[in-house]
Amino acid sequence: MNTDERWSRWLFDFGRKTRATKQMAIFCASFLIWLMLGFAIGSTFPDMRTLIPVVLLPWGVALFLSEWIRRPRPFRDEHYRPIIQLAIQTPSFPSQHTTIAFSLVVLFLNQPLVWPVMLVAAVLVALGRLSVGVHYVSDVIIGALIGFGLAYAMNLAAQLFFVIK
Repeated sequence: MNTDERWSRWLFDFGRKTRATKQMAIFCASFLIWLMLGFAIGSTFPDMRTLIPVVLLPWGVALFLSEWIRRPRPFRDEHYRPIIQLAIQTPSFPSQHTTIAFSLVVLFLNQPLVWPVMLVAAVLVALGRLSVGVHYVSDVIIGALIGFGLAYAMNLAAQLFFVIK
């Protein structure tokens, strides 16, 4: 078992340790992303010119990589039952939830009271995906880098070329 698998398994074991950790893992893995997205939509509505490209490009890249690399999910490789059941069976690498969560952080970088909260929420989404047993640590790290990096580049391009404040 390599380091990636060992840390992923440790976080999964932690997530299912007690009823409270299991419920927190489920909330962070499945529902927190929707609260983040709702907040982002509410904050940018009706001018959503930055929200759509900043979220869609990183998500599209993550989806493409996921289908190209086709890394099996940890519960498939290690033969255990995850805490949550996936509605759509997609490959594991990179984590698309984490990609979207970290791309949403970029939208609030110019709001010093909001972006730290969004960053903590994004980290909790990533930890939640690990704690329910549907991702490896490397899946969420690369998902975070793709999400933040591409969203930052898109946001910068939007500000430079479309004069969006």
